[in-house]
Amino acid sequence: MNRKLLLIFVIAFYISPLFSSSQMIDSMMKVYAARFPQEKLYLQFDKKAYNPGERIWFKAYLFSGFDPSPFSKNLYTELYDANGNMILRNTSPLVESTSVGSFDLPSSFEGTRVRIKSYTSWMLNFDTTFIYVKDLRIIGSAQDSAIHGPSSPVSLFFFPEGGDMVAGLENNVAFKAEDGFGQPKKISGILYDQSGKSLFNFTSSHNGMGKFLLVPEKQDVFYAVWKDEKGIEHRTDLPAVHSSGIALRILTIKEKLVFSVARPAESQANQQVIVIAHMNQQMVYRAVVNLRDVPMSGGNIPTADLPTGVIQVTVFDMNQMPLAERVCFVNNHEFGFSGNLTVSAKSLQKRGRNVVDIDLMDTSKSNLAIAVTDAEVDGNRPGDNNIITGLLLTGDLHGYVKDPYYYFKNESDSLVQQLDLVMLTHGWRRFKWEDLAQGKVPVIKYPLANYISLNAEVLGVVSSKIAKDESLNVIFQGKDSATNMLTVPYLNNGKFSISGLIFYDTAKAFYQFNTNRNLSNEAAVIFKNGLYTAPKKLKPFNMTMPVWSPDDSSLIRKSQQVFVEIARIHSQDKRVQNLAAVTVRRRVKSDKEKLDEDYASGLFSGGNSTIFDLMNETFGAQDIFSYLQGRVAGLQVTINGPTPSLSWRGSTPSVYLNEMLTDPSQVKNININDIAMIKVFSPGSAGAIGSSGGGVIAVYTKKGRDKKADPSIKGLEMARIPGYTATREFYSPDYLINPEPETDDIRTTLYWNPYILGSSKEKKFSFTFYNSDVTHHIRIILEGIDENGKLIHLEKTID
Repeated sequence: MNRKLLLIFVIAFYISPLFSSSQMIDSMMKVYAARFPQEKLYLQFDKKAYNPGERIWFKAYLFSGFDPSPFSKNLYTELYDANGNMILRNTSPLVESTSVGSFDLPSSFEGTRVRIKSYTSWMLNFDTTFIYVKDLRIIGSAQDSAIHGPSSPVSLFFFPEGGDMVAGLENNVAFKAEDGFGQPKKISGILYDQSGKSLFNFTSSHNGMGKFLLVPEKQDVFYAVWKDEKGIEHRTDLPAVHSSGIALRILTIKEKLVFSVARPAESQANQQVIVIAHMNQQMVYRAVVNLRDVPMSGGNIPTADLPTGVIQVTVFDMNQMPLAERVCFVNNHEFGFSGNLTVSAKSLQKRGRNVVDIDLMDTSKSNLAIAVTDAEVDGNRPGDNNIITGLLLTGDLHGYVKDPYYYFKNESDSLVQQLDLVMLTHGWRRFKWEDLAQGKVPVIKYPLANYISLNAEVLGVVSSKIAKDESLNVIFQGKDSATNMLTVPYLNNGKFSISGLIFYDTAKAFYQFNTNRNLSNEAAVIFKNGLYTAPKKLKPFNMTMPVWSPDDSSLIRKSQQVFVEIARIHSQDKRVQNLAAVTVRRRVKSDKEKLDEDYASGLFSGGNSTIFDLMNETFGAQDIFSYLQGRVAGLQVTINGPTPSLSWRGSTPSVYLNEMLTDPSQVKNININDIAMIKVFSPGSAGAIGSSGGGVIAVYTKKGRDKKADPSIKGLEMARIPGYTATREFYSPDYLINPEPETDDIRTTLYWNPYILGSSKEKKFSFTFYNSDVTHHIRIILEGIDENGKLIHLEKTID
């Protein structure tokens, strides 16, 4: 992993020999790189704007450092509305560090944005601010005022280079002005000291950002009075001035970073400091800087042999405590592989035939996706985030960066300086230095998983009754009725597990214990798939709402026309459906009594309780708590995350699983089809069972003899196991075969192919697609990676 960095590792000595005090951080960084590799994601979508009722296609690329990540195998992608409510969720396998999926946006959706969140469970062990997030536009029939969104106040933030303003030193202070959605705003202002004396004027120079130099004294307090684009006046205080510390300055020059560190002349602290630079968990530079005789010194960090990406420079004292840090960007233009995208046949006529040819120059294995869309709907922002900026720049920064591909346009000095403003105003920290200095490692709550697991837990018998050589024989039947034989080994404590399974939708597992065939009749067996379960609601957040330019008016108009046409076609397709009569049979009381006698025992048997017979009921609820909502008077259930919140008459009811006190989260994850009975004891009637005073909910899972056997495999117990989200294939009409379909063609995504696999023998590809009835300008985007971590992004338009 990170081969390139290991080859160019630099140990630099400046003035003084390297002291052993930095060795702990050095060794711990190696531990982190080896045992806790960081992952980052980029998602390629078919287009940038959608209508309600349309399908959102995506392809994910997972990296660790500069290479495709071989670690995580499961991808979780979620779609939320502006209030943070999860609308849809997609789970998919990662194969060769990529994955594909789609979302069907509900036709009834009325918002103007959706948020896409994508991650691996391994990423949740670390700083979750680096999880992939993207907001997509939803146009539909919304009015212009709703599309543009409400106005948001502008805020100004100051960022002293290195982190702090230090008295008696020349400090470089960057600033950034943005609205509540993260969009940059132009501002101009005046800096004042505590006496109200104006010091100088300042103004933003690029995308709401700028910088100035300031030499403060210990007692100084500064504030800025500034005006936004609308002429509204604001006041913002600058960060406090520190009497001691280190001022860090870095200049980006071709093939090197020139840094200086300075301490206050009268201060006796920090007479020696350690400077460390690292990229993707690999140290690439370290030096000890001697400030004993002079208060300021510096050095050069060679970058000619470094890969393109974000580099972090941190200054430590000799006790390994961080004093100052900042990030820079190194661009050596070696990140891509070459290819050609040509159109050998084109037609913008209605349902015209087009042919796209791809010629890859790379001889390595590659994995690409191509999207062909209506350019009027897809917008035209040449600086938009893409696979290059997503994996090399924005994926390693906090916050929103406007038009990141703009910074890859050329190598001019002005553009390098503008990119440095981005680095000065966006936070970045993959390490908690205090933990490294103390030799601490992250707590891994979510270990790496090998695709789907078949995890079985035996409940109702003590684990000592399970033989050590016991195993489960499983006939695994997928949605397509194809079957596989599996032997699931016994681990311990009543648990069986096997991993490495890939299947979609829901599969059936017909099982039998290998040694003790009667074990399933004596106990309940609970199956889980090992996939991560996410909360249904996000914490409050602000959507990023890009400013609509005059060029976007055609996008809005075209999308609204398509939306109206979709609604018209759907209304024509509606057919009257006759619903079959539904007969509801109510079980008589004696059946519940028999169920209670069969399952309940001791203090749980009989009593003043309400029994819910789930043996033969068909369920619309996802779990038992959703089932109980509305069925038990006074019981309040709040499901927000993995652990439900329960309240009954002001107290919390106790939850029992097979008469053993348990956590509600464990019960929530049980398939409701595996539950035989629920007994509910209201507050005050539970007697000696519950001590909380909030009543008791007793859940009983089906015993083996009560589970319905599938008629296709007689004599075996059966459980249903949820798999990955079912995949869909992109439909592309062939108008040579069917030139006159019955419906209008209003597609705005004309072609989507996420499976273009190149190699030394397969480098040329050709694809045919047909125009729709509404498209007049076509955009083609090809993106992908090769096995060495090289990237490609090609665009072409057909006008």
